[in-house]
Amino acid sequence: MLVLSMTFSSHAQNRWNIYAGGSISHLCENPWISSDKSYGWGGGAFIGGGYEINFNSHWSLTPQLEFAYSNNGASLSSKELRFYANHANWQSIWSINLPIIASFRFPVSDNIRLRFGAGPYIQEAIAGRQYRNDSDQKESMSGSFSNRFNVGATGEIAVETGNHISYMFRTSYPFLKEGWVRKTINLSIGIRYSF
Repeated sequence: MLVLSMTFSSHAQNRWNIYAGGSISHLCENPWISSDKSYGWGGGAFIGGGYEINFNSHWSLTPQLEFAYSNNGASLSSKELRFYANHANWQSIWSINLPIIASFRFPVSDNIRLRFGAGPYIQEAIAGRQYRNDSDQKESMSGSFSNRFNVGATGEIAVETGNHISYMFRTSYPFLKEGWVRKTINLSIGIRYSF
């Protein structure tokens, strides 16, 4: 590891970064009452940090640690249904995410660069809320490690302005189809500061 770190450092400077932003999420499955209806979108937020390993001026690899809140938006507004039927699959989740992003950047002017990145992530939900069965009251979710775990892919496009600030758009989707966070696409925008 020390040799690899020295090798990377000889080409470009490795840097720590912090980032934060907002997100919207959507449960990508048909509601249980009808296949011709669809769920809405729910809001969320995230904050995290990473260590950018620069191979050269274009390529980098960034392991990250992220704390996130998401709302899967799985609610309907059908007047023909009771409250619980409209919100049976709704969930709000607090999670810890570990993305690893491989990025390629290139300059478009003296002070602006574009960055494209993609990579896998693992996720462990640490807390969640859902509606109690046949009720309009929320309750805490419970489950094992496997119920809370997921793995997926994320991609991002970012605009870097100068040496420290970048503005990013990201999307992510989990692979596992069971558990707390399933079939939920996440779109987010944020800002990152690199030291």
